[in-house]
Amino acid sequence: MQFIIADDHPLFRTAMSHSLAQKFPSAQIAEVGSLPALLDLLKSGISVDLLLLDLHIPEAHGFTGLAQISEYFPEVPVMIVSGNDTPSVIHKAVAIGASGFLPKAASNEDIATAIEAVMAGHVWIPANLPDPVAKEVDDLPAERIAALTPQQLRVLTMISEGLYNKQIASELDVTDATIRAHVTEIFRKLGVTNRTQAVILFSRLQVDDPQHQPI
Repeated sequence: MQFIIADDHPLFRTAMSHSLAQKFPSAQIAEVGSLPALLDLLKSGISVDLLLLDLHIPEAHGFTGLAQISEYFPEVPVMIVSGNDTPSVIHKAVAIGASGFLPKAASNEDIATAIEAVMAGHVWIPANLPDPVAKEVDDLPAERIAALTPQQLRVLTMISEGLYNKQIASELDVTDATIRAHVTEIFRKLGVTNRTQAVILFSRLQVDDPQHQPI
């Protein structure tokens, strides 16, 4: 049995590894701290029984990391683990392809129950969750965002931060023409015609990190 814990907080990875080892003593547990490291591990051909994925792992850009995994590694069951457990976030995670959603405050008993349910082929979400609001989960642009290359995703992220083409070119140390080509391809893949529409689509996959809220 092979688990992957993808989280950038070493203490949380250690705690989760301990919980998994208690319940599944013969399991192999791999740990990664960023989305690129996770994607490299998955591309290596490792057989994965369950991936426990933090939504806020570096370079995941909210649900974008989940969208990429669901698109390119559909055989990997993913349990989202997040401190943001609002109903809309949970429903979006399942709509994009997660097999379960585990709040970071979950007890060891809930962790074991959730993992067993997902590994048995079920979708596990916290009890007493209200029904999803259709406008929040209908037509999520996950597949379109997942189709972007890493460089295109970086460009889109900078566009969403309000940077212009020249600023993005300077930041990435490429020519303005290269950025214009990226923007044209981003628009084509997303099915939009301008920056505002692209940013609106991208924003639908963003998730607030409760650990980095303004005071």
